[in-house]
Amino acid sequence: MTKKRIISFESGRLIALLAIIALHSQVFMKSPLIFGEPVIGMILNQASRFAVPLFFIIAGYFYYPKLVKSDSKEDVFWQYTRPLLMMWLSWSIIFLLIPFNFTTLLNDGYWAERTNYWSGLLANPLNSLFEGGLVHLWYIPALICAVGIITLLHAFKVEAILLPIALILFVYGCAAGSYVPVTDMEAPIFTRNGPFFSTLLVALGYEIHRRKLTLDSKQSIILAFSGFALFLLEANYLYFFANGAFYHDFLLGTPLWAIGIFLFLQGKPDFGEKLKASTISNDLLGVYLCHLLVVIYFFNIVFMLGVNPILSSLLAVPCAFFISLLVVKGLRKLPFGQLLVR
Repeated sequence: MTKKRIISFESGRLIALLAIIALHSQVFMKSPLIFGEPVIGMILNQASRFAVPLFFIIAGYFYYPKLVKSDSKEDVFWQYTRPLLMMWLSWSIIFLLIPFNFTTLLNDGYWAERTNYWSGLLANPLNSLFEGGLVHLWYIPALICAVGIITLLHAFKVEAILLPIALILFVYGCAAGSYVPVTDMEAPIFTRNGPFFSTLLVALGYEIHRRKLTLDSKQSIILAFSGFALFLLEANYLYFFANGAFYHDFLLGTPLWAIGIFLFLQGKPDFGEKLKASTISNDLLGVYLCHLLVVIYFFNIVFMLGVNPILSSLLAVPCAFFISLLVVKGLRKLPFGQLLVR
């Protein structure tokens, strides 16, 4: 990212991170129930799906100037990805070693608790390679795959085929992912992982910067709501008419939804100024990397204490965010901190 922070992008990243924490915390997914369903939780779950796509687009937007200003494209790629790989590997090792389930740990011991988890990862080792030691780490290999493809095509001066390749990967990812009940296609790995979805979204950010594309606020809001509406239509179709799942990471409406949000932020550079997101901008990736462990431990404690599910939903996001932020700031002071946080 450039040294000059764009307030709206930093605010967007912070809001997206909070949305991810809420998603992983399953906020209001147990209570309250409306007509027997956690309607509020279901709405929040779906509405949070813009977050990682927005991360990808912002990453692509800021990768473009890094790549074009350097004579050595390979150096740019490795300077960008080496710290990401190091953090991914370091956190993966931690998540492989640290127990998650307090009940199993207390009843059956450390080895039994970890063996169950390792067995799950070894059931599909290729998928685990594109994911890491804990499920949310998939973001880093996916981002690296995307910038690798972009760097390669740029180095060979064939950027004209970037969007077609990215679109093919995205459509395949949908067809062999959420749309499996319709297509019966299979993929060797869970298509959320790897290059399937990330490449198009990172490429869109890259192309928006390269082509200097903009929209006014009204147009970008219309685009975002249109993409979200399409996303909801797809989710409901797959659930009610194709015997599929109701919750999805990526659907065909995702790029439109995320682009609309990004272009809105681009056109409103002072958006979210009062959030002061730039003061913790360097901590956000670290918070993302460690937050899920904090969430897991939070709900272990909630379960053991029998905390009301509505109260736990209200507390989950602020607790997970601020504890993760403190962890990141603490890690940065340690001699090996650079292996875990930027």
